[in-house]
Formats: sequence, C-alpha cells, structure tokens
Amino acid sequence: MGRFIVKRIVESLFVLVIGSMLCFAFIRALPGDPAAAMYGDQLQKLSEADRLRIIENLGLNEALPIQYAKWLGQIFQGEWGHSTISGMDAAAVVAGSLQPTFLLLLSSQFLLLLLAVLFGVSTGLKHRSLYDHAVTAVSFIFLSIPPFWFALMLMIFFSVHLGILPTSGMGDGQLRYILLPSLVLALSHAGYYIRLLRNHIIITKDTGFIFALKARGFSQWSILKNHLLPNASIPLLSYAGMSLAVSLASSIVVETIFSWPGLGRLALKSALAHDYPVLLAILMLSMVFVILVNLFVDLLCAWIDPRLRHQVLGEGK
Repeated sequence: MGRFIVKRIVESLFVLVIGSMLCFAFIRALPGDPAAAMYGDQLQKLSEADRLRIIENLGLNEALPIQYAKWLGQIFQGEWGHSTISGMDAAAVVAGSLQPTFLLLLSSQFLLLLLAVLFGVSTGLKHRSLYDHAVTAVSFIFLSIPPFWFALMLMIFFSVHLGILPTSGMGDGQLRYILLPSLVLALSHAGYYIRLLRNHIIITKDTGFIFALKARGFSQWSILKNHLLPNASIPLLSYAGMSLAVSLASSIVVETIFSWPGLGRLALKSALAHDYPVLLAILMLSMVFVILVNLFVDLLCAWIDPRLRHQVLGEGK
C-alpha cells in the first residue's frame, strides 16, 4: 500500500505542476487591458507612459516562463497577488467564497449519492421490469436537460407558483435556501450515477459467486449489503471523483442563477471584470481541490479492493 500511495502522490504532483502551467498560460492569453481593469472610467486620464508603467510594475512585459517562475515563487511565499478591482489580497477574496461553494457541493453530492443508491440499486435488482424502464426513461430525461433550464423550471414552480422556497441568496443560512441549487446540481448528474450503479448491480448479480451465495442460503439483503454494494461502490467512487470537476463547472451556472455567493459566481464576475489574479487563484484552488479528492478516492478504492493497487503497481514493471 505504501508504494501505491507514493506513486499516486507523485502522479498528483506532476498533474498539479502541468495544470498550473496551463492555467497560468490560459489566464495570460485572455484579452483585456490590466490598466483598464484597475482604473475603469479613469483610464482616459492616464497617459500611454502611465499605462506602460502599470504593465511593467505587474511584470506583464516579461517573457511568459519568467512570469510563471516569479508567480510560482510568490505562491510558495503565500502571496497570491491582489485583485485589480478591489485591491484586496486575491486569496482573501477567494476565501470569502469558499464556504458557500463547499456547502453547495457537499449537499448536492449527498443528494446525488442518495438518489444513485436508491434508484440504481432498485432498478438493478428489478432489471427489465416496468419500474426499471420508467426510472431509466426519467434518467435519460435528466441527462438531456441543461442545468440552467432545470434551475429556471424549479424556480418558477417552487418559488413563484408555490412560494415555499426562496429564489436567490444564502439568506441567514437556513436549509431552504440551499435546497433548490443543490437539487439542480444533483439532478443534472443523477442520470449518470443511476445508470452506472444499475449496470454494475446487473452484471455482478449474475456472476457465479452470487449464485453460489444464494445456493448456500444467504438472504438477498445480506448479499446486497456484503457483496453487491461493495463491488459497485468502486466504479461509483471513481466516477464521483472524476465528475467533481464537472460539478464545479456546473456550479458557475447554478450559483449565477440563484445568486449563490460561491466560487462559481465569483469566477464569472472576475472573468467579466478582467480581474485575472482572482480568476487565477480560483482556477488553481479548484484544480488542487479536484486533484486532492481524486487522490483520496484512488486511495480509498485501493484500500477497498487490493487488486486495484496490484494492477496499478504492475503497470510500471
């Protein structure tokens, strides 16, 4: 297990370094004048010499590899740069939006796994029944609906017609404020999870060792709890780790529609305002979060099924 952990950590660090280079190059390639972002309507009062001095002070006149090396050195010293709009420390600006996004992701992932286990397992056990066909059809419908359209429909129904849920904001932290955005994020991915779990339950329940357990008199509940679910949990966990980046991307739309003060909404505002230090900090933080979660999922899967770590370590021989 120790070799597997070291191998995964080294691979994650390699991905982090390459990803940071791509993020930095992407941000520097975006259009926009940093002087205009800093001074806005007052830009007309600046001379060309002043604008060039601003660019020089920001180090934007240097070669891209030099800019990246200096930025990386600042990161190791805990310096993430300053917002070109507010002048505040970029890390402090991003930190203020962390909690709402983590609350949204945690609640949506909880709903998502609950729906996946509930409907994925039940349809897998009732394969080719009317119930299986109905849930499969609904899953495909959820897969086809864009999150923004789904968000608007739920908002119109629950907030406008019924008037039982708020349309925007976090309120004072009450649960009803997070229900709609969490539901939209969960349902927009639920179809994948339900189909994945259903297919693995169908494949596993027809294998020889399950028939052998049934022949020895084990109950269906015991077989489900001790064999079917543990076997199906590995692909489910792996997919959950990989889909986290998609959930973060979807949160931009959901947070914007519901005015949820999280990282997604801040990223959109920063991109529109050309506040690139804050946008770069959000990209890097999101990438680190996704890499750490995937590392944790890989280690968890290898701990559950030792065959995985032997297979991975065998690839290097």
